[in-house]
Amino acid sequence: MAEHSSLKTKLAASLPKNHHFIIHHLATPPTSSPAIYSAPPGERPEKTTCESHFLSVAIHHNDRQIQVFALEILIYDTHHLTTLFVSKADSTGYVHLLNLPKATPSPLKTISSIFIAHLIEHHQQKGRQLVVSLFARAQDQYLFPGSIENSGKHVLDDRGLIKWWCRVLEPVLPTGNPDPQSPDSSHGRKKKTTTSTAKAYLRVPSCDLHETRSFFPPHVRRTPSLLAKWHPNRDPLRDLAGRSPTLPERCLIPRFPDDPKSRFVEELDEELTEPPPDSQTQKSPSKGKRPGRWKSVRSLEQFWELMAFRQECSSGRLVGFLWAVFTPSDMEDQGSGIGQVPFTERVKRKPHLKTDSAGTLAPIGGGAPSTPPPAEHPMDPPHPDAGHQGSSSETNACTLEAPTHPPPAKTLALVLPAKHYARINRLLLSLDYANLDIAAESSKRWIEDVGMCAGKEDWGFEVVGEKENVGTGDGDGGEAANIGAEGKGVGEANVLGMGLVRKKKRGVEDDGASLAAGTGTGSKDVEDGSGGVNVLATGLLRKKPKVK
Repeated sequence: MAEHSSLKTKLAASLPKNHHFIIHHLATPPTSSPAIYSAPPGERPEKTTCESHFLSVAIHHNDRQIQVFALEILIYDTHHLTTLFVSKADSTGYVHLLNLPKATPSPLKTISSIFIAHLIEHHQQKGRQLVVSLFARAQDQYLFPGSIENSGKHVLDDRGLIKWWCRVLEPVLPTGNPDPQSPDSSHGRKKKTTTSTAKAYLRVPSCDLHETRSFFPPHVRRTPSLLAKWHPNRDPLRDLAGRSPTLPERCLIPRFPDDPKSRFVEELDEELTEPPPDSQTQKSPSKGKRPGRWKSVRSLEQFWELMAFRQECSSGRLVGFLWAVFTPSDMEDQGSGIGQVPFTERVKRKPHLKTDSAGTLAPIGGGAPSTPPPAEHPMDPPHPDAGHQGSSSETNACTLEAPTHPPPAKTLALVLPAKHYARINRLLLSLDYANLDIAAESSKRWIEDVGMCAGKEDWGFEVVGEKENVGTGDGDGGEAANIGAEGKGVGEANVLGMGLVRKKKRGVEDDGASLAAGTGTGSKDVEDGSGGVNVLATGLLRKKPKVK
């Protein structure tokens, strides 16, 4: 397998030349986590592990470090599927201090795309599907308290946010199946020998097919080969590895932290009625019974229709559910639904978890296997079957299969135990980023406290951009706006300009005939500088005779 290029190399190759960025990458080792999928009737929950990745981006200003962006991604592993959930993203609005040209692509978007692609590269395995999942909802701030008071922070509206995340994921999707040894033109890395196909799915409740397609990047909509990878008003929930299409709907919808889908599923689960343990109906269900299924929602399509009326999706702003699914070529013709795999085969393996000592600067995915400590993950979702003690199949803590973790990857990150990671997150939420001086002090405190917690005074790494001729980007000038997954507000400037439809002004033909007849505009674009007072030609105004 070709050697992985480092995150630093990838970022340097894509960021604007001679601009400096300080990257701080935190992570936790994989720890046991409640299953994100409900167990099928009569079976036990899948063994699931979760690891967190937190990326902080800072810049230099007057010999001080200022945090400008942060992104958190949770990675859930099961035997069949790896799920990257984009949990939070936020900006402070101080990236404008770089004074980038207005046509420069947003460095925040570039960093987000590269970081997600980097995690995909290091966690994608042969014979296992991988999915990136996020929920986009516009909010003022999520990770940086007080940052909304900074006048340099421009918050994207709901439509702009969904479009922003589509543009973030678009470069992550493979453009084809090149030769395994050919370098990637965008990041300068070599492709893996295991090729995969990628598809993107977008659902925007209350939007039809045409409206949903309008959120795709413009060049995707213009290119049939790229548009074929994007699926509007669709989701991959029935097609994911380990999910048999015959399973009840509640077993197909993952439950993530602070996710509206999860809250709706929990409410629908109250409809489930379990017979008493000694009831004969449990052994001999009557005809027409639907074990493990909801009464009011009978299909995924109906689930999404009702989601459009939920408060989080119908409060006057649009929200987007976005997925990117990567399927290895060796799985293309296989159907590996969990409901189709014999139970006895799924319980053979024992848990295999990686642990790491506190504060060790170590490659993610490496280390010798050992017995994990009790789960103490700060972002663990509530147990999928909490509150339903009547089902013996769903309350049994036995595992189905142990997920296997990828081989050691050359991704240097500061690995912290989950409890220290949670404390660092709480510290960040207690700081203030309302103005430049306060933001500089808060950034310094957060970076130093993490170093003290890990026993490493100097951590993180600096990236110097190498990309030239970046003046053909999306015209956002690199400004920070509020974008977000899960409503996580962060982003780039909402700059009017390129691609804007301009209103035309009516003009006058030399003889004024077209205006008089009302058959045309005789217009010229406002840009040509021909604006002025339109004067009707003499004789065009006709006075009606008075009727006596």
